[in-house]
Amino acid sequence: FILAATPAFAAVNGRCTGNVANPHKLYGICVSTATCEKYDGTTVNNGCPNDGNDIKCCWITSCYDGRSSNCQWKNQQCESGVKTGYCPGKENYQCCDF
Repeated sequence: FILAATPAFAAVNGRCTGNVANPHKLYGICVSTATCEKYDGTTVNNGCPNDGNDIKCCWITSCYDGRSSNCQWKNQQCESGVKTGYCPGKENYQCCDF
């Protein structure tokens, strides 16, 4: 049999991959355009390859009461405090209030 390299694919509610630059790749999440709009995020093309036309990399830069905050992955440092329920996705994607 033949072994082939498996390309990295983004998944819905997963990290952005593909051909996008930071900070989108670092902080973005793959969600539908409607979900991104609901959270006042910015969609970025080519960040969620093979996930369908409506799934985009979403970068959310203000997630808590219009204050300085952003949605980010749980394993990223957040010194000022985490606010739950303000970001799409699962519990591993959260709002960091600066």
